[in-house]
Amino acid sequence: MTDTELPTDLPADLAAVAVRVIGGRGDVLALELAPDHLQPLLDRLDWEIDDDRVTCRLVLGAACTTAARTVEQFVAAMQLPYAASRGWADLLDHLGDRAVNRREYVVVADAADLLRHEDPGLWHRLVRDLAAGPFCLGGGWTTLVLVDDAYSWSCSRFGSAVGAERAARDLPEHAARRW
Repeated sequence: MTDTELPTDLPADLAAVAVRVIGGRGDVLALELAPDHLQPLLDRLDWEIDDDRVTCRLVLGAACTTAARTVEQFVAAMQLPYAASRGWADLLDHLGDRAVNRREYVVVADAADLLRHEDPGLWHRLVRDLAAGPFCLGGGWTTLVLVDDAYSWSCSRFGSAVGAERAARDLPEHAARRW
């Protein structure tokens, strides 16, 4: 496939999913997607975006079941400074210190496992600090895309992708406070 060719081996609804993701700038989206459709979705996003100012980061949710492991994965995937790897608070500080003109999609594969063994408040705080924008002065945004298959979502604390998206929008009071 060349840079000008549209990926054609995708299910028709995957194109609609890509359009939904692109339209959700600064939002949290939770998607039910078979594992073998993740890379085609990423390819489709890359093709649809076609903008060097926009980045797409992939985080492995199955490797983020605890806060310590989440720090390692997010620091590497998001190319944060080494100082962000010192711990949870440092990760959150560095997420908040990034440029307001950044435009990015953070795709978490196997998202039902993200912080699975931690208090839900940590999940809410991470989600709140990741998905942001559009920023009025810088024009940037970060869209958080949580992707997993239907079975994994059903076994998660959310029960479904819709439940995860709802949880991201209905952040509890204690998660909204700055620590």
